[in-house]
Amino acid sequence: MTAPRFAPLLVATAIVVLTGCVDVTFPEPMPENRRELDHFPASWEGTWTSHVQGIDAAGEDEILIVKRDRIRGLGDDEEVVLGQDAVLKRLGRKRILSFPQKDSDRYSVVVAQRRGDVLEVRAFDPEQDDAIESWESTIGADRVLQIHRKDDPEKRLKEVQLNPKNTRQFRALLREGTTELVTYARVKDRKPNDAP
Repeated sequence: MTAPRFAPLLVATAIVVLTGCVDVTFPEPMPENRRELDHFPASWEGTWTSHVQGIDAAGEDEILIVKRDRIRGLGDDEEVVLGQDAVLKRLGRKRILSFPQKDSDRYSVVVAQRRGDVLEVRAFDPEQDDAIESWESTIGADRVLQIHRKDDPEKRLKEVQLNPKNTRQFRALLREGTTELVTYARVKDRKPNDAP
């Protein structure tokens, strides 16, 4: 799996753990024909934890810090900067983060949606039961390309390329084909500007 070298828990750890190192990519930042955003909504800013006991009990890899134009984990030296390391777009209440793949003109996609003080992060997991078949039935088998190591179908799957023809198909993929990676809760004792 080629995760961006700068990706915090939001992307790198969760995708590596759940996808078993199989990339799922798109031809461009998703959704197509939507404007690129340069910042997260103010209501998303702050410190979030995936640990149910709160920030004091959480490890560094269970903390996510969202600032106006960047995200990082607690203790991460590097940040994901919007417009530089990732493309942020909006689709309804969802925010779609598209990360350019190293040595490729394709993008990995992570979907986030905030509901009050809960931030849910989802991605495309090809190792989920019937995931590839579901994607093929949603956008058409001709729009799903499976790439195996050394281009040998007998070898391990290394990438699935999803090529929705429009935003409607991408929206259908979001409904039918994403897997929850991690759920964060807002750390209540910190205000958005107090994030480290």
